[in-house]
Amino acid sequence: MGKQHNKEIKRSRRKQLLKRRKEALRTALATPGAARKAAAERKAAPKKKAAARKPAARKAAPVVAAPAVAAPVPAAPAVEVAAE
Repeated sequence: MGKQHNKEIKRSRRKQLLKRRKEALRTALATPGAARKAAAERKAAPKKKAAARKPAARKAAPVVAAPAVAAPVPAAPAVEVAAE
């Protein structure tokens, strides 16, 4: 069961498809009224509307950060050691 087998399967399916098409063509040519009616039905079939496109999403304006101001750090209170 290798490539060759797959080719044979594909070939037989293709032959069957062509056979069906030829048969459909023959019946359409044999009864032109039916073919015209079928074509009219296809044209009259309601067409699907194209999906409505969403509006493009707007990007948020870049937020400009204010420069960070270093707050002065309070100095630690000096602890005096009493000399005795």
